[in-house]
Amino acid sequence: MSPVPSSRTIAEGAARYREPGAIERVGARLARVPFGATIRRPLKRLYQAALRLQTRGRGLESVLPGGERVRVLPEYSHLSWNPDEYQAFRAALRPGATALDVGANVGAYSLLLGLWVGAKGRVFAFEPAAAAFDGLTRHLHLNGLDDVVRPVAAAVDDRESTARLLVAGTAGESRLAGGASDHPDASASTVPTISIDAFCAREAVAPDFIKIDIEGWELAALKGARETIRARGRSLALFVEMHPSIWPAIGVTKDDVLEELARQSLEVQPLGPSTDIWGTEGVAVRLVRR
Repeated sequence: MSPVPSSRTIAEGAARYREPGAIERVGARLARVPFGATIRRPLKRLYQAALRLQTRGRGLESVLPGGERVRVLPEYSHLSWNPDEYQAFRAALRPGATALDVGANVGAYSLLLGLWVGAKGRVFAFEPAAAAFDGLTRHLHLNGLDDVVRPVAAAVDDRESTARLLVAGTAGESRLAGGASDHPDASASTVPTISIDAFCAREAVAPDFIKIDIEGWELAALKGARETIRARGRSLALFVEMHPSIWPAIGVTKDDVLEELARQSLEVQPLGPSTDIWGTEGVAVRLVRR
């Protein structure tokens, strides 16, 4: 992936909202031991098998501040939620609402969105990376949300086409390539792309909530959502995580983003009072129609 500038700050405070059990505490200590890969891989498999046995296949349970209970697959025991995002997203949604989770990864927020909108609501969760999509669908089934959350195996861009997806070794960091010269030697796959406007038109969807977290491609997603954002106006709760550290690798500048925000009359509101929206990653900002 692209080099990260030294000025980049990662938002802190993400929480798993559960106390780790004995097996996890042992696993955390072992993780600090400098084992080689030939030893670490079988230990990791043994660790995950022990967690599955401990939970009897029901997953690790996290209890969030509002009482939401989310079950997490043992191989994703690291799954966490940013407290500022949790509070903002929860306040923005009501039962029966329609939500788009753009860049769903393995479903941390898709699960919460599904619980919040309830059986009369709808959530569309977009995730192009095959491994993450598998984790997403399994998490939905584990939490009984198959009928509320619909997973969509596509990347969100400003057009319908196909693109090269750079597959990261760390969950949640895969992203679309900026062109043939953008990490040509990286592990990659070809994935379908879709715009929010095209998807909403085809599916007759009028979203009340959109969360975008797509590792640098937020500008393209916003361009491809112009009509949806315009039509929904102030009825739309729109949250976007900015990734300025990635923009240079894909030919995007801060001025490009500001120009698009101005074109759509969108004002940036940080979720935390001290958040530097152009220097902090790992937490979304809210975009509000002026």
